[in-house]
Amino acid sequence: MAAICGETISVDELWREILLRAPTKDVARSCCVSTQWRGIVRDPSFRKLHHDRHAVPSKDDVPDALLVITVNADGQSVSTVVPAMVSPVSTSQRAPMYRVIKNGISYSLANVCNGFLCFASWSRAKVVVCNPITGEKLAIPRAPPIGPDYKSSRARFVLGFSPTTHVYKLFRFADRRIDVYTLPTSGEAGGGGWRQLPLLYPCTVVETTPSVVVGGKICVMTATGTPSWHPPEIPTLGPVLVVDVASEKHRMYSPPDNGCPAADETSFTAFELHGRLCLAIRISMTNTVQFWTLSVEEDDDDDDDLPWQLLYTIKINMKDGYNNGFQELEPMNDWFNGGNNGFIQVPEPMDAWLDGETHTLCYREGSTLYSRYCWN
Repeated sequence: MAAICGETISVDELWREILLRAPTKDVARSCCVSTQWRGIVRDPSFRKLHHDRHAVPSKDDVPDALLVITVNADGQSVSTVVPAMVSPVSTSQRAPMYRVIKNGISYSLANVCNGFLCFASWSRAKVVVCNPITGEKLAIPRAPPIGPDYKSSRARFVLGFSPTTHVYKLFRFADRRIDVYTLPTSGEAGGGGWRQLPLLYPCTVVETTPSVVVGGKICVMTATGTPSWHPPEIPTLGPVLVVDVASEKHRMYSPPDNGCPAADETSFTAFELHGRLCLAIRISMTNTVQFWTLSVEEDDDDDDDLPWQLLYTIKINMKDGYNNGFQELEPMNDWFNGGNNGFIQVPEPMDAWLDGETHTLCYREGSTLYSRYCWN
């Protein structure tokens, strides 16, 4: 027994209170310390209370960046979760940070929300939400058929969270509609089924760019029309669709004015940066990457176009190993442009994130990684 502030509590209660204050990844590792700790952590009431305390991180917190590597093997989609390291280390040399996740062969990672991995199968209209630390899975009921008037080949699933209501919701974006499913809270039998919302602003959702959860808002990248000579697999950046998870209202924000024709935008990606939406735009003709930030937490209905802030413009020299603080690890690919009678450099799928431990802004094209110290 232990006495604190005149009150006597048991050792189990003391360890329970200590573990409730620990980060999620440390709590998961504590299962290996002792049978006593394992029993505390596996208690469903402890898990719910710990989640409620840590569900809303501070804007100053920088989440751990994880790399999810997915391969198809033996009729399954096998995903290995490893830390996204800044150092030039092959992914095959990294020890898995958490665990291996197995789903159906048609599943792929849709997005990440509060550390939960959302795997979706657009062809089967099914979603699995996984906790990479504990290995727990939640299978979401199959989404309703979209209908014969659906013009696009795919739909996009996005998991969101509301800090005000502490409720998780799954959204499906398709052509001119949004479908919503509210995930059940602890102790509930179900989430009430799928509901359909009208999409007032028809748009083409970009499948290759991750959707971003910023606070209680979901930010989805859309594409606009492209010139006839432009590669069809490389979309041109359109407005940003922002959905409030709690109210389920949505708005469209114009893309940033980067001073370049739309045809010069090679590719783009998005991520969360200190409580803001950060958009990384690759300009092919100038070999530059622009990083723009936008605050989506504002709810001023009179402001249709919230101001974008240009954070960085990075010039990438494809011949030099180092340029402006960026380190190029591997070469890029070329794509033949018959309309221009020559080659233009077209990057592979790109990602960007902030490494919290080193305060490094990371940018990846295919297997090529660039990094730069970020003081903001």
